[in-house]
Amino acid sequence: MLGVFFFFLLATGMIVAYPTNSMARDTKGISVVVIDPAHGGDETGVKMKEDIYEKDITLALAKQIQKYLEGTGKVRVELTRTSDRSVSLSERVKKAASARADLFISIHVNAGFGKKASGFEVYFPGFKGPTAEGSGSHEIVKDMVRTQYLNEGVRYARLLQKQMESVFPRKDRGLREAPIRIIQELTIPAVVIETGFATETKDRQDLLEPSKQKAVAEAIGKSILEYF
Repeated sequence: MLGVFFFFLLATGMIVAYPTNSMARDTKGISVVVIDPAHGGDETGVKMKEDIYEKDITLALAKQIQKYLEGTGKVRVELTRTSDRSVSLSERVKKAASARADLFISIHVNAGFGKKASGFEVYFPGFKGPTAEGSGSHEIVKDMVRTQYLNEGVRYARLLQKQMESVFPRKDRGLREAPIRIIQELTIPAVVIETGFATETKDRQDLLEPSKQKAVAEAIGKSILEYF
């Protein structure tokens, strides 16, 4: 029923600017995901070890996710950066638009909350409140579509939690709502994953270990396949 309703809205011209996920597939019908390795260039992120920073870990994970998924032939992966360079927020958002992405995942490494804080967290942008009284039909439809994307983002986030739990048992810090700009700017399902804490010894060691990086990348890749 929801699909019929959205096709009606398209036919009436009320939702042209807000395509559904199925419309965002590429020309071969393959699902598209944009992976965003946080930081880059002068924006190093948190320090992991000597000359290794968050930006290095997120890029390594993103490239491994891309390799894993493209090996399946089922998902096309675009990265917001493929090298150690600075990328603005607007560039990251434009990448998702130009790729006609079905899903956007921003990868980070956590820090703070004390040296004992550990584990992974998944964030979604949060649901807006009710549409203001007197808003036009276009704004009402826009909010409905945004809610659909948020629901899909939460559905994906739960799949991601399940796969990450297999790599980091009993280290799931939960699904969290937060006004994170990178995912708030998007009108597609989008999440941020904090893969572990640079400030906690075991998490830091795990994220620096190539075999563990591969396991994390494959867990994220499997969650994407399961989502689509």
